Amino acid sequence: MKNLKFNLLIAFAAIGTLVLSSCGTDEPEVKKPVLNFLAGAGYTSADGDIIAGSDFKVGLSASHESKIEKLEITVSYDGGSRVAPLNCTICDTTINETSFTIDFNNTVEATPGSETWFFTVTDKDGNSTERSITFNRTTVPGPIRKIDVTLGNQLSSSVGSSLSLEDISVKLLADAAAASENIDLIYVKDENTGTSYLGAASSTTVQTWLPSVANWATKNATKIRKTSYSSGQFGTMDDSEELLDEIRSSAAGTDNVEIAEGDVFYVGPVSANGKHVLVKITSIGVDDTISVQVLVEE
Repeated sequence: MKNLKFNLLIAFAAIGTLVLSSCGTDEPEVKKPVLNFLAGAGYTSADGDIIAGSDFKVGLSASHESKIEKLEITVSYDGGSRVAPLNCTICDTTINETSFTIDFNNTVEATPGSETWFFTVTDKDGNSTERSITFNRTTVPGPIRKIDVTLGNQLSSSVGSSLSLEDISVKLLADAAAASENIDLIYVKDENTGTSYLGAASSTTVQTWLPSVANWATKNATKIRKTSYSSGQFGTMDDSEELLDEIRSSAAGTDNVEIAEGDVFYVGPVSANGKHVLVKITSIGVDDTISVQVLVEE
């Protein structure tokens, strides 16, 4: 009898476990609409840079097991609240289809900054899927000047070694010392190897061959970076697009660079009124001078 009671208890416990187990099972997975961006020529499908004021096109492809009831498009400008875009005929649209493909065309704001566009599809039960694209609005390329400049190294007594990027002027050493806050580039040559350098006043390479620079009131730590542009590419630049690309780049610069004919460098000044420029080394002379061409935005 004891064994019978014990077996009945086990049986009841098993049934209770089964009941509890069946009550605790997960609910069926909620099926949400599928939303993808179209890729290909002319379409934007990922975050990235865009020139301020430019047009863009986003292709949307959506599908669902049941009907998609609604498409909603909103935008946040410069980190602000999401709003409905102005003059948009499809930004709050009834779809009532199980699948659809549609192109959305619009224009980013005309000033530098950022904006995020949100695309949401919702079914009749309120289940939704959202995707977004963030644009980094960049400055519109502008007109440029290309200025021919001659610099002399420390062995040249008649041609200045110092370049101010405030007005793209060359100064002899005495004049440069008096205006040191505006000096962004200095040309020196290693007298042992004959190697030519462009450097900042803060550079030990510059100070080695022009010791008096160490005593300047201001020794600007200008940053210089060799670019991938060829001399030929530099010659075809007709606006500031490439210069703006280099300004936005996160690539590191140094306070001095070895130079060779045909090299193109980006120079990011630290002087108060200094201009960001591209510098092409046109030629390195045997008379202790170099010829460079400076590309600067108007």
